[in-house]
Amino acid sequence: MNNAINRLPVPTWSWTGVNQAEDSAALPELAVRKLSPMSYTGELPEGVKLLSALPEAVASIPGGMGEAVDRFVLDHADTVCYVRAQDGKIASPLTLTRTLSPEQSAAVTHWGISAGAGSALTVVQVLRGGADHGAAADLTQIDAEPGAVVRLIQVQLLEADSRSWSAVGARVAEGARVEVVRAVLGGGVAACGTRIQLEGRAAEYNLDTAYFGDGEQSLDFNDLVIHTGKDTHSELRTAGVLGDRSRKILRGTIDFRQGAVRAVGHENETVLLLSPTARNRTAPLILCGEELVEGQHAATVGRFEEKQLYYLCSRGLPPAQAKHLMVEARFAPVLDQIPDEALHSEILENIGRRLGQP
Repeated sequence: MNNAINRLPVPTWSWTGVNQAEDSAALPELAVRKLSPMSYTGELPEGVKLLSALPEAVASIPGGMGEAVDRFVLDHADTVCYVRAQDGKIASPLTLTRTLSPEQSAAVTHWGISAGAGSALTVVQVLRGGADHGAAADLTQIDAEPGAVVRLIQVQLLEADSRSWSAVGARVAEGARVEVVRAVLGGGVAACGTRIQLEGRAAEYNLDTAYFGDGEQSLDFNDLVIHTGKDTHSELRTAGVLGDRSRKILRGTIDFRQGAVRAVGHENETVLLLSPTARNRTAPLILCGEELVEGQHAATVGRFEEKQLYYLCSRGLPPAQAKHLMVEARFAPVLDQIPDEALHSEILENIGRRLGQP
């Protein structure tokens, strides 16, 4: 088994340092769990059924960080949540919160989501807290059957003394849609990866990511969309803020396989640098095995726009508050999709505190 994490599907020059995650993102040493993990015991929305075992159709879906992370979660999971969404829209989201603490310095979660044809389900995963050398890892596997809609919202608010790994894999059938909304704010090291297979005609995938790095924080993302079905569509949008000596790698790959006629894939990232010592690396990649497709990628990196600052300050805002608003705007596309107002406010408070706001 290859233990590399977040490998770029097609490697580029090694000196760029983006072919795989840095050594700081190596998985922790944990004892293999000998007892069965605890099943989810929280409240289930009406129309969602808890499964005692993961169907093979879901279990066979690979995660986006590589086999090493998938195996790590399967070996060490202390909590599992396997659910089946029945036909129809599920009115309430399914929420699971994991919290690290000195008493529980590790949390490993395995999610399996089977979305029945025509169903619509929102899942919210929240990770917060911290512990000395704390570690949290999760694997979420999604099987979206024809016409299903699955929205996955992931919010990571760990303290700087902990690290996290989060892998998502999905298979999307005809007319189905998977949406991933990801807010990554904490952790000394935060690594994420998604691998989405758009197999059915007119299958769709939307990814909205917002991140905030400061201090010595290391962020590592690997997002891969594989188009195999006709008329499939993907949108990958990322916006982030990097300050102090933080560093970030983003690999965004759109892979048009043979037969993906009229497939469309777009990826875009904007990065706001708050410090000259912050390091940003972005590796957009489009692979094309089919002629009749549309693929676009763009990345923008810069500091505060002086004209925007001047405009806001000319309207009476102090410079610090004006900068706060500009940073907050990076998170707006993600915040607007979080249904929990308390969680929404917690993210804004986190941003304000790290920008030195009272």
